[in-house]
Amino acid sequence: MDKLKPKKMATDAAACEKSGCSTIRAMTYNIHSCVNMDGEVRPERVAGVIDELSPDIVALQEVDAGIPRTHHQDQAKVLGKMLNMDYRFFPVVTNGYQKYGLAMLSRFPFQDVRVGWLPSLNSKLKLKLQKRGVMWAILKTSSGPLHFFNTHMSLYRRERRKQSRVLLGKDWLMAAPKEEPLVFCGDMNAGPLSPIYRRLSRYLMDVQKIPNASKRSKPTFPSRRPLFRIDHMFISPHLRTLNTVIPISENSRLASDHLPLCADLEIDS
Repeated sequence: MDKLKPKKMATDAAACEKSGCSTIRAMTYNIHSCVNMDGEVRPERVAGVIDELSPDIVALQEVDAGIPRTHHQDQAKVLGKMLNMDYRFFPVVTNGYQKYGLAMLSRFPFQDVRVGWLPSLNSKLKLKLQKRGVMWAILKTSSGPLHFFNTHMSLYRRERRKQSRVLLGKDWLMAAPKEEPLVFCGDMNAGPLSPIYRRLSRYLMDVQKIPNASKRSKPTFPSRRPLFRIDHMFISPHLRTLNTVIPISENSRLASDHLPLCADLEIDS
């Protein structure tokens, strides 16, 4: 459970679709707006961490576009180009030309993408609240459609509870066809003892909870000294976890304040 075997990268989405492989490699990664831990803004470091594991699909959180602090970079586009992957960006927060939010990278063709905002607490509470959102992509794989969800949830417990109810409602997770595979992942700002984690576990399986695995689940935050497991990936029963990894290296500790979570998943065909 420590190391994924190297995998040759597909040259484009079509090649990946034609490969006929029934396994996919999925990743979720909070990239901290590509602001590295030494204060530099270098998306190539983030791309290097992703490229080292060569995932087929990636859920990204904290992605900038047109923001001065990150040199006006369109980070989803930049990373997609660096990694030769198709991309989709959802600006959860927009202020003129400045945008911030969620993104997805994929070697599979995007068949459909739906986005939406998650509920927030009453503004009268005078908390510094940030808009939160969710992306739902239907990807065209050689084994059929794959439903891929990406989210970044609130720092506040009460707000997360509201958001989790919506995510598990008729418009999002429960709207996906029950006969088709589903991956739900992101930065949930909540650990495995939290109400949202337990609620999700009633319907989906945590990829770090491999049956009969000898090693414990690993934390993802903070990257320099990981203590908390707040980045998660859940899968439907149509998928089986073959292996997971949270890379701890000089590059991954430097690129972001989070470590990525990557999993090899087998599709039940």
